[in-house]
Amino acid sequence: MNSRIQKLREAVRNGFYHKFRRDISRDDLNADLESKAAGLSLNGRYRLIYEYILNKETPLVFPGEKIIFTRTIKGNPDFPMNGLDKEKPRRALENLTIEWPILLKEGLSGRKAACQKALEEKKDDPEAVDFLTNAIAAIDAVADLAKRYAAAAEEPNQRALLEKVPQYPAESFHEALQSVRFIMSVMRSAGGEHMGFGRFDQYMWPYLENDLKQKVLTHDEAFELLEEFFISLSRDADLYRGVQLGDNGQSMMLGGCDRNGNPAVNPLTYMCLEASEDIGLIDPKINLRVDSNTPHDLLLSAARLTRKGLGFPQYNNDEVIIPSLVNFGYDLEAARDYTVAACWEFVVEDGRDTPNLFAFNFPLCADEAIRSGLKAGDDFEGIMGRLKTAVEAQVKDFKEDCGQEGYFLPEPIVSVFSKNPIKKGRDLNNGGGSHYHYGCQGCGSSSAADALAAVKYLIFETKQVTPERLLAALESDYENDEELRQIIKSVPHKVGSNDDYADDFLKLLFDLFADALAEIKNNGRGGRIRPGSGSAQHYVLMTEKREGQKLKATADGRKYGDFVSSSLAPSPGVRARGIISELETYGKLDYKRICNGGPITMELADSYFRNEEALLKVVKLIQAFVKLGCQQLQLNTLNPDKLRDAQIHPENYRDLIVRVWGWSGYFVELSKPYQDQIIGRQAFGA
Repeated sequence: MNSRIQKLREAVRNGFYHKFRRDISRDDLNADLESKAAGLSLNGRYRLIYEYILNKETPLVFPGEKIIFTRTIKGNPDFPMNGLDKEKPRRALENLTIEWPILLKEGLSGRKAACQKALEEKKDDPEAVDFLTNAIAAIDAVADLAKRYAAAAEEPNQRALLEKVPQYPAESFHEALQSVRFIMSVMRSAGGEHMGFGRFDQYMWPYLENDLKQKVLTHDEAFELLEEFFISLSRDADLYRGVQLGDNGQSMMLGGCDRNGNPAVNPLTYMCLEASEDIGLIDPKINLRVDSNTPHDLLLSAARLTRKGLGFPQYNNDEVIIPSLVNFGYDLEAARDYTVAACWEFVVEDGRDTPNLFAFNFPLCADEAIRSGLKAGDDFEGIMGRLKTAVEAQVKDFKEDCGQEGYFLPEPIVSVFSKNPIKKGRDLNNGGGSHYHYGCQGCGSSSAADALAAVKYLIFETKQVTPERLLAALESDYENDEELRQIIKSVPHKVGSNDDYADDFLKLLFDLFADALAEIKNNGRGGRIRPGSGSAQHYVLMTEKREGQKLKATADGRKYGDFVSSSLAPSPGVRARGIISELETYGKLDYKRICNGGPITMELADSYFRNEEALLKVVKLIQAFVKLGCQQLQLNTLNPDKLRDAQIHPENYRDLIVRVWGWSGYFVELSKPYQDQIIGRQAFGA
């Protein structure tokens, strides 16, 4: 990076932009909005948020700045519920990506004109009138802020840029970057959560290609603009909601094929990987679509980014994902155009799927089946029958939740930059899309499979342990039988080492899970529920000691309060035989039935990259991941000793980055439970 970009990066990391924020608390924001919301429709309430929040923003344009927007209001407002039933569930628009090409081709003015035309055509449809009228008002609020930004710009080139976009269509790479930055920022200002950038290299490349051909930009000038855009995403990220700082959904997808199935990798694909490696920040989170024909030099570029230690790119196997989405019911062309939401959840155009609505607790189902079966004197087949019943019972709770009437909160700017809401006269969250599926994360799968394998092996096959002894140990949290816990830990059959004995239980768990969810034919919105293999934060939430926690000690030797496995990874403390063995294990799953996403998570010791040959090994690893039929893979570069020292001396490790679950964050900014879980992961060496 050049000296100007270096200064911008340091300004972000040093919190330079924070001093420009007005100290207005979320409580004050929410109270003001609540007072103005009574009597307004849901659409009117979200329009109110845009008008209120954006009016309070103070435009800031700094000398020499080329990608412009700085938040000046602290906090994100909640949706105002004054006069509404606060006991009903509220489901906001999140974990999605807008149709960015629509923004770039039409701008705010084009979408406003489309709304006005539709309003005239649907003037006898009260719901359409309500949606379109408020959408126009929200567009006007964004356009007004853009005008105030242009007025605040002292440099002619900055003023010209802000007078052009996002109000009008972008015509250059610079204008396209600025338009995306502005619209994403205002959506976030208005409370939008976990919204990504979609297939960034696909919709941005035509603008860059034209600029390069017309010699409007050189390659170096374009690279500098891209790096400044990436750095700008960290200006306000500490204000974004998430479980932990960094969990903000600023993800983008690169590579893959086009809607006709043709390779779609382009020069911007490479440039994005190189820019991310160069600036070394946690945003944007990079995802890369790969297949058997992905160019070798692109995989090398990706491997260099992996070596950087940012925890990305996350690799997505088109050869598994696209058939999986088609099998679920999405059109082939739309499936080929998939992206990810915030972490790993697949997003398909023209819909409002909610990919992170439910979290399924595999270890709890296994534990219930094991405890009740052993108490009843069942044989192992009896325990397996109880497992199926436990899975179905947990899914039944999801079905009941689907039937609850609630508020599906609108979002006007997301809707107007989506494919069909304006035509339909309906917000995307209330009829403007074409599909409304839910997603369910399948959590702790390896831990559950290990518990079942241990019971079968120790009690029913080798008979080393009696049912009474195991039950007593589980009830006492192994307090009086550490010997048994160590016996369980030494069982030779564990998920992650390509051992069919344990892996068959993993496959069975996901089959039972998919079978049970398939019985829900309608989620209450005309959609179904997509099974997934991710766990997000639930490896902590499902295990922490708290009132109402159902998961206690388990038959894999795990004590109450210890973590369960995260997404697709061996159980904590279990050491896989090797990288390929782990891929072979998870390649056995039937991903045609598991289409909500959820990555294999691996850690590579920093010693793995001690020479340049390591990059070739990473390339071969990615190729093996594809060949073995796995779905998603994320690689973390890890040094447990360094992480432990960072817990003691955080001031020395400000820029130490780790992959947490589907996102990357600064290690010293994470809560200790998440730090401890990361330290406990197995790191493969050279």
